[in-house]
Amino acid sequence: MIKMEMLGPAQFSYDDRPLAFRPLEKLIHIALRVGGGTRGMTQLAEDVWVVPTPGSASTLRGCLSRARAKLVAAGGAAEELTRTVRLSGGRTMVTSPRDWDTDTDRFREGAAAAHAAYDAEQFGEAQALADAALKLWYDDPLPDAGGRPFALRYIEELKAMHWGVTLTRIKADICLGWLPEVIAELRQLAVERPGEGEIPVLLATTLYRSNMACEAAEICQRAIADREGQGIDSRRLQGLQQAILTEEAPLRGPLER
Repeated sequence: MIKMEMLGPAQFSYDDRPLAFRPLEKLIHIALRVGGGTRGMTQLAEDVWVVPTPGSASTLRGCLSRARAKLVAAGGAAEELTRTVRLSGGRTMVTSPRDWDTDTDRFREGAAAAHAAYDAEQFGEAQALADAALKLWYDDPLPDAGGRPFALRYIEELKAMHWGVTLTRIKADICLGWLPEVIAELRQLAVERPGEGEIPVLLATTLYRSNMACEAAEICQRAIADREGQGIDSRRLQGLQQAILTEEAPLRGPLER
């Protein structure tokens, strides 16, 4: 099976044997994968060069052919990598199988499994699954794409998924009682992401569960004032603050949904 790592510096292998793709060959296959596995030759050239030249199509065909030859030399079949199909009207399509083992697919699947475990209140499993997914992450995903337009939306989706699984892991940590570690992390995140509405809720909850109710209520009050100043609904924070002040908020177990 072809294995493709592209969250960080791109690497390709076949049955654990490295495929020595050149940078342009890597970029072409990343663009093909991000594009859903099927792209017209013209579309693929635009993905790679943005503004293709008359010789771009020939260069593209040569790169695809050399990459297939490298796979065959490693013991695979050329069609396991890509196939080029000529259609009526002169159009040429490039396709790749969907069964590659990619780190982006593993990241997506791991994040989804972590969310599902958390929703089922299986907090230990959610924590482990989220940690495993986060170990795949690079702060600058898809660096080989070089900021090309074809990758921008895909990268933003991955970043949103990364933030979501980070929150799932933090929530699982809180439910499991890992409070000192979570407080330190949430304080740092509050500085790095001041507009993220979930952070003050989680920080106040964690402080309250750590017997720091006064600071928890102050966190709520500052966040309420900030949101009201921006015309943003703050009823969730108001409810949390009230529960903290009246000591009705739970000290352990599942978080309020």
